[in-house]
Amino acid sequence: MKKLTLLGVAICALLGSAAAVDSALAMRCGSRLISEGDPRDKLANECGPPSNVETWEEERYHHYDSLPPSNQYREFERYGSAYRVKVLVRVELWTYNYGPSRFMDYVRIENGRVVRIYSGGYGY
Repeated sequence: MKKLTLLGVAICALLGSAAAVDSALAMRCGSRLISEGDPRDKLANECGPPSNVETWEEERYHHYDSLPPSNQYREFERYGSAYRVKVLVRVELWTYNYGPSRFMDYVRIENGRVVRIYSGGYGY
């Protein structure tokens, strides 16, 4: 019976630590809240300028079983029995450094929308 109880405690601890690693769904800037899906302009207005910005472009492929919508994509290619379209995504990683007594916040923005918010280590 003790082994079963210890196993239950270990499983709960593992699940709790896995949940802590997961990304945050929102970020607080003073009394304001920024959530995933918000536009970049709202983030800049509510939280101010970040301490660091990294910007790059990524190539991604969207796959379709039938012809892709012609009003969205002009070029596509056959990929086996399906179609694929190459899309360029502009990615920005904004870093908010609040100093050595607080954790840093990272905000990933794709094509002008917040897609991920997560915290890092203590600032500097």
